[in-house]
Amino acid sequence: MQDPYPVIPFTVPAAAKVAVPGSKSITNRALLLAALSSGETRLENCLFSRDTEIMLDAIKALGFEVSINESQKRIHIRGHGGRIPNNKAKINIGNSGTSARFLTAMLATCPDGEFELDGDAAMRKRPIQKLADTLNALGCEIDTANGFFPIRIRSHGLNGGKATVDASESSQFVSALLMAAPFAKGVLNIELSDSSVRRGYIDLTLRMMEHFGIPSKNLSASKDSYQIEPASYTSPGNGYQIENDASAASYFIALPLATGGSIEIEGVSRNSLQGDIAFAQIAEKAGATLDWRADSLVVSANLDTHTICPLSANFYLFSDTFMTAAAMAPLANGPTLIEGIGHTRHQECDRIEAMASGLANTGQAVRETESSIEITPSLLTPATIETYEDHRIAMSFAILGSYDAFANGKPWMNIVDPLCCRKTFPDFFDVLESAREQSLAHQTRLRGKK
Repeated sequence: MQDPYPVIPFTVPAAAKVAVPGSKSITNRALLLAALSSGETRLENCLFSRDTEIMLDAIKALGFEVSINESQKRIHIRGHGGRIPNNKAKINIGNSGTSARFLTAMLATCPDGEFELDGDAAMRKRPIQKLADTLNALGCEIDTANGFFPIRIRSHGLNGGKATVDASESSQFVSALLMAAPFAKGVLNIELSDSSVRRGYIDLTLRMMEHFGIPSKNLSASKDSYQIEPASYTSPGNGYQIENDASAASYFIALPLATGGSIEIEGVSRNSLQGDIAFAQIAEKAGATLDWRADSLVVSANLDTHTICPLSANFYLFSDTFMTAAAMAPLANGPTLIEGIGHTRHQECDRIEAMASGLANTGQAVRETESSIEITPSLLTPATIETYEDHRIAMSFAILGSYDAFANGKPWMNIVDPLCCRKTFPDFFDVLESAREQSLAHQTRLRGKK
């Protein structure tokens, strides 16, 4: 793939059907829960990407039997009822935040283990100390590199009782503790030091734990705590179906706001477990029309009759989609203010700074604070977008690049390191190009009927 990658704009309104991959968040949770369960689990519609491959490699390094059929998007894992076969391992977690946090808590459940986890340069900038502090309070010994990776874990199993976690940096700290909690030596009460933590993916975790056999009566939640009683995971008898990725869907939900026309996104449900499906309502407020069908979502926008409205909102609860909204801001009829995103400065990159820099390169007026970004539309200028190895920066700007800014059909935006999308959506640019080609073919058919 050419790098930088020139995004070819749409010269006709969108008219296409696309499919997004399985959810990374659900795939990595399911991989871990399957390994912790008794018996063999069949996982369907799995995402095969850099992040999930890192989790798969870790599961295999820990001694679990894994069978993979990538063409059918299927994985079989044989669990050992909470026992980790290899009690010593060195694991490379790359820049996979879910793998890093989920594995750290999982490994703490081992009665007598020694593990080392390390990642790439970007992962060594992502904090882990607050999760380590909570696990240490529960009987584990975790040494960090001044709060970051690499880390060394000497595990003795998890004690029950009460523990406090500061999840202000990531709700994944809570999800990691919850998935490990059934193996504690007694009832575990996890108290939140900040009750405003984002709950969407924590709720998803609890629902998945129930799917893997934890009785709902063993799981209780309040405004500022979670209580988990000891229990065992069991394999779902009919396998486990992984939802399509709502975060990935956000790019194609936004596409008609840039191109006009309509896109049908297969496998997307308004009843999704994933909080990021809320981006559809943001797009609707901006001027898109939503048609929820039995197993798809059709998003339409008529740009001949109106311009799009600002995508202003507090994105705290679905922050993985704030970049999609920010990328659409130059096309809005007024300033877009995106708030509640301070924690995204500590993800794959400083996402606020990365979006501000990229938008400024396209000629936009941008103002950022510690937890917000405001974009005032201005004339677009040709730009090369630095992605900082962040898949969401690449995909968001590619949707803006699909807008025919100079009405000549020529690429005006170039995306540096397009292969960074392998983290969650390996064929993103192929799917985007397919949507463009489908739209051209549709327009040709329409002309042929006249």
